[in-house]
Amino acid sequence: MRALSRGFLAAVCLTALSCQTARTPIFLSHEQWVEEVRKRGVDPSRIPNPLQVTDSMRQAANLWAGPGDPPARLERLQRALFDPDQFPFTYFTRGTLTAAEAFFRREGNCLSFTNLFVALGRSLGIPVTTALVQRIIGSEREGDLIVVNTHVVAVLEYAGGFYTYDFDRSRQVKPVRIKPLDDMWITALYLNNRGADELRAGHPEVALRFFQDAVALAPTFAPAWANLGVAYRRVGDTPQALSAYRRALELEPSNPTVLSNLASLFRSLGREQEAQQALRAANLAQASPHQLLVRGDVELAAGRFAEAKKLYRRALRLNPQLVDAVLALARAELAEGHLEKAKRLVNKASKLSPQDPRVQALKEELAGRPNR
Repeated sequence: MRALSRGFLAAVCLTALSCQTARTPIFLSHEQWVEEVRKRGVDPSRIPNPLQVTDSMRQAANLWAGPGDPPARLERLQRALFDPDQFPFTYFTRGTLTAAEAFFRREGNCLSFTNLFVALGRSLGIPVTTALVQRIIGSEREGDLIVVNTHVVAVLEYAGGFYTYDFDRSRQVKPVRIKPLDDMWITALYLNNRGADELRAGHPEVALRFFQDAVALAPTFAPAWANLGVAYRRVGDTPQALSAYRRALELEPSNPTVLSNLASLFRSLGREQEAQQALRAANLAQASPHQLLVRGDVELAAGRFAEAKKLYRRALRLNPQLVDAVLALARAELAEGHLEKAKRLVNKASKLSPQDPRVQALKEELAGRPNR
């Protein structure tokens, strides 16, 4: 079984988000941004404005965008950012930069790249903003953390329609459900990702400050409250962790990330019944593959093999390359006494990840078992 002591971490392009967005403030000047941040109880001198632009950024934006209506200018701007001759850019999934940092360093993750485009577009006087794509796209394991992924795009509302600009070039499907964000939310997303970076680096005390500032700027940002709970738990403050998780659940009662984290905490406290209740309350329609595996483990431990395998297969459908799901199915078949099925699944896992020590260990365990 996978231990429920794992934390589920939500970060944009690295994590899952579902939110209620305030209508204002949006399209703030830097001076207005400073004032708004201060009004929300955060010291603007200790956090950067993720959309602040420099003179060199304005000059580049004007050169690349050229004349025309806003959609045409933004399309040319996006093409320029994708052109390695004009803008050599190294994409990475780790580390979140401000727009100015991404422009200067020519690198960043998808949130950094999207915010860079938004900042450049706004420097042209075009009211473009960042938006969340309301669809969970997966999860990944990093040590004892499960990072739940989602996606952001840039969006322009113009002439009665929406134009979207995607900076994940591997994506072929245009997003249908998006939620445009105001500038405080965009800042909160940046801070949330920075907190996630620090938490994954083993710096929970530093992560705490980022998450605290994120929820101060966007108080209805449920995944940031969940991440704050993870950070509090990492520093050993259980009461504050419970409080953060409960606040997240007030906002999103069936959020699977929050409920998985709460279940993990309950289990660490020996409150098994409450842990299982939390897991069963999760909306599995929104669950990532790893969250489905955790729920499946609960069913397997209770001897409900069919339910467990259903959840494992569902996780595998969401991510056919997920070795964890194949191994979970193999263990479920083994628990039912289906040795040959378990062996076939382990062989499949071995093809997906030949060097995975978990695969090799289970293969050796099965080799030592007699056929029935």
